[in-house]
Amino acid sequence: MKIEERLAKLSARLTGRPARRERDIHADNPQSLVHVHHGWYVERGFLKTLRHEDRHLLRLIAVHRAAHHPPVFSHLSAAVLLDLPVYSRVDSLVHINVSRSGGRSKRNSAGVLRHQSPLYDHEVVTVQGMRCTSPERTVLDLCKSAPAETAIACADGFLRSEFRVHRAIDDQRLGEWRQDIDRQLHDQRGARGVRAAKRLLSLATPVTDSVLESVSHLQLRRLAFEVALQVPVPGPGGVTYFVDFELLGLRLFGECDGKQKYTDARFRNGKTADEVVYIEKRRSEWISTRTGNGFVRWGYPEVPTALHFARWLHAASVPVPRWPR
Repeated sequence: MKIEERLAKLSARLTGRPARRERDIHADNPQSLVHVHHGWYVERGFLKTLRHEDRHLLRLIAVHRAAHHPPVFSHLSAAVLLDLPVYSRVDSLVHINVSRSGGRSKRNSAGVLRHQSPLYDHEVVTVQGMRCTSPERTVLDLCKSAPAETAIACADGFLRSEFRVHRAIDDQRLGEWRQDIDRQLHDQRGARGVRAAKRLLSLATPVTDSVLESVSHLQLRRLAFEVALQVPVPGPGGVTYFVDFELLGLRLFGECDGKQKYTDARFRNGKTADEVVYIEKRRSEWISTRTGNGFVRWGYPEVPTALHFARWLHAASVPVPRWPR
């Protein structure tokens, strides 16, 4: 569902009616109202059906409605509003930038975290009437301050949407973007988070296909693996298979799959889970026979940190070049 449709659906269910009637105070009643933000409520049953990103969007709408002056959402809140990919769960705090708020309060309040850093007109966009930092500024803010896994997932997602069509990369525009980012970071040298942003943005790439691939790439590079991404392998009948990672020098391919690939019908293209497993098995056998490389597979539970991933790879008999501290 597109972000506009999601926002419309959520807006329609948010109510300013206070929870006063008897049915509104029973926690086991799905029609009871849950307080979202100053004076705004939503039915408990509806809230329980929402993904974490949509729960966060609901808070953004409530904060926007409750504000005397339209806020500018930033950081992870801007990423959610811009529909950039988000790694792990979204916290409940709503992030806003208050650098252009004039004399209004810049203090944090319940459920709202205020950031004060220079913000220019071209760095603000509007999504369905709500203002937020632009995708480029949002990625930069996250790379400076968010956990690396969160930041790299957003950065790769932005690069995919901006510089990639199918598997073709617009290298010229991507190079121009990198030069512009380098100039911005050079101008901000010495400021908090700039060194971390430089490291992450040098790693960011539009080649990865998913959040899991982005985080896996980050952890592999932290462990000093030399890797190639989305490696083409000729398949039967003229098709081309693409393997997520090649661990160079080890004669080993790496593939990362989320559980949804097998359990969620939206990702199976009309096939059963057993059929998907069988197709993947045949594909892996062909690639191994054709290239002589082995396979190692992992999912989200294996990559939360570089150390956790290193231990898992070691247990799978994969030599780890550099162990994290």
